[in-house]
Amino acid sequence: MLSAPDYYVDPDIRHAESLPASAFTSEEFLELERKTIFASVWLLVPPQDLPGEFPKSQGARSPFSLLGKPLFLQRGLKGHLHCFPNVCTHAWHPLVESASVGGAIICPQHGRQFDSEGRFVSQTGFDELRNFPRESDHLKHFPVEEWRQFVFVCPGRPIAPFHDFVKEVEESIAGVLFDRLRRRPLEVEVREVEGNWKQHAWNYMDNFHIRFVHKGPGGLADAIELSSYETELYKFSSLQWVYARNPENGFDPNLLAPRFHDPRNPEKRVFALWWFVFPNLTLNFYPWGLSANVYMPVPGKPNRTQFLWYHYALDEEKFQHRNDVWLSEQVDLEDIEAISLVSRGAQSGFAPRGRFAPREEAGPHWFHRLIYEAIFEQRSTSSAGKARNKERL
Repeated sequence: MLSAPDYYVDPDIRHAESLPASAFTSEEFLELERKTIFASVWLLVPPQDLPGEFPKSQGARSPFSLLGKPLFLQRGLKGHLHCFPNVCTHAWHPLVESASVGGAIICPQHGRQFDSEGRFVSQTGFDELRNFPRESDHLKHFPVEEWRQFVFVCPGRPIAPFHDFVKEVEESIAGVLFDRLRRRPLEVEVREVEGNWKQHAWNYMDNFHIRFVHKGPGGLADAIELSSYETELYKFSSLQWVYARNPENGFDPNLLAPRFHDPRNPEKRVFALWWFVFPNLTLNFYPWGLSANVYMPVPGKPNRTQFLWYHYALDEEKFQHRNDVWLSEQVDLEDIEAISLVSRGAQSGFAPRGRFAPREEAGPHWFHRLIYEAIFEQRSTSSAGKARNKERL
């Protein structure tokens, strides 16, 4: 049994220590994360599992997988989107084997039928049963939300409404016309890399490493005005942004919220908006478009991460120069190499709990603290609630 005090992260950064190395190397801790964090947050449905933007027509359906669990999306009555387990409630055969549109949901094994709302409709031989259908004979509903061209699912009870995770993102990019973003599939969008998923998120939240891992000449540290670097922390999301050293490589000011303008120097342009949405999604807005990363834990492998990387073009010409000007692939390779070395350090047995530099590491502290809260404080609140319910009974 993992003990909360062993993983405590003080809310005051001046006193806080990082999560211990075991949080990044222990299979037991990884399994606890899957049962707590990843059962109560909004997870991006992998775009490569969907047929383009998910169809708006009634009856559209498509199978996908999250953390190894089989699910499918179903467009129901009046265009409402549903998410169901891709498992028949009779003998557990997969219900949906490929994307399709229209008709009832029919199990390919024994012919059990469900309507587009997930309700049991019929199955030969079940006409004379008493107390049938039961609630468990209908398909279970998982919370699902559509945001722009993305679909998010929560595998359990959400810790907060979806809007609480993305509202600040929306406000920051008020001028970006999302319907102009076009997905540009890469040769490799899904890969397994070294390092625990939290190490990738920690590294993303850390501006400290830019001057060292992405140093010049020719690195990200040269492309940005590092002294202008800002980190903004919200309840379930955070933003890092910085001005471009060369204004020509920055955003058109009309695409961003007015607060990103520098009244003392109107010529300055924002190089990028780097949004992190808890627990494992990054939305990286550049003048060329959007790069989205997802750090998925690999069941049974705490030292590995399934790294998902999606690109959406806003300006096609700039998109073609994303590696020359905005150094997308270079930064990615440098980060992957650094995290592989950090992962080995975590496994060495010589890794103490570190402290946080208050000015430079507010982001990593915020992330470590939120991990602690989502696992231990949420679990403790949930257990207390169950105990109160038992007392009432």
